[in-house]
Amino acid sequence: MPTAEKEQLVEDVTARLSGAKSMYLADFSGMTVEKVTALRAKCRASGVHYKVIKNTLLKRAANSVGITQLDAYLEGPTVLAYSLDSEVEPARVLVEFAKDNEKPLVKAGLIGDRLYGAEEVKQLASLPPRDVLLAQVLGTIVAPLSSFLATIDALVASPARLAGALEEKQGK
Repeated sequence: MPTAEKEQLVEDVTARLSGAKSMYLADFSGMTVEKVTALRAKCRASGVHYKVIKNTLLKRAANSVGITQLDAYLEGPTVLAYSLDSEVEPARVLVEFAKDNEKPLVKAGLIGDRLYGAEEVKQLASLPPRDVLLAQVLGTIVAPLSSFLATIDALVASPARLAGALEEKQGK
């Protein structure tokens, strides 16, 4: 690849990385073309960008936006998965795909300035999606309030039920 093309590729990747919320590196060696195509399709469907790039070019692009934490992981065949919208979705896609296919092997991930190792990325991938987490928090907040309101309703309704039962008893 001529130098001008490499420079253009580095500039393109630099622009993409500067807007990424998260990025993950994985080793895709040993994957068939069909599996790589399936992984790319799964990434595309999830809004995750998937890029195979030479380690030296990726290192240059990452370093130009101040990312040096991933330098140690840039060895061997490397794929870059990143998202502009979600911190965890690339990890989820890579880890779920690897469960079924034994590849790719996640090397590391970066969210903000925090570097995550392969095991930590697997833990991140097991987290529920953001919407589910928000619903769980909301449910935790609402549950005590609804039981409190049910108790108050029962206290208010008790005298009315007693009055109704007394009236029915006197009517007989």
